[in-house]
Amino acid sequence: MRTVNYSHARNNLKTLIEDVCDNDETYIITNKNAKTVMMSLEKYSRKQTQIKEDIKISLEILNTANIATKTKPFKGLNVPMILNNK
Repeated sequence: MRTVNYSHARNNLKTLIEDVCDNDETYIITNKNAKTVMMSLEKYSRKQTQIKEDIKISLEILNTANIATKTKPFKGLNVPMILNNK
């Protein structure tokens, strides 16, 4: 993952796009107010698919587990902690 500023990205957009698509590179493009990620559509799709699969597996585990909840302090907040009671 490489970081470039907006002016560099604007002036070298063709090269950056080629690097992203041909070399599976990812860029963080920055300006004084924001950061944006540039990645290939293929890489983005792979990441989205993996996230969806991870969520699906996690939900299946939660739905099939014999679980109980307990409140546990977490950085100043009370959040439920899931315990597997099998």
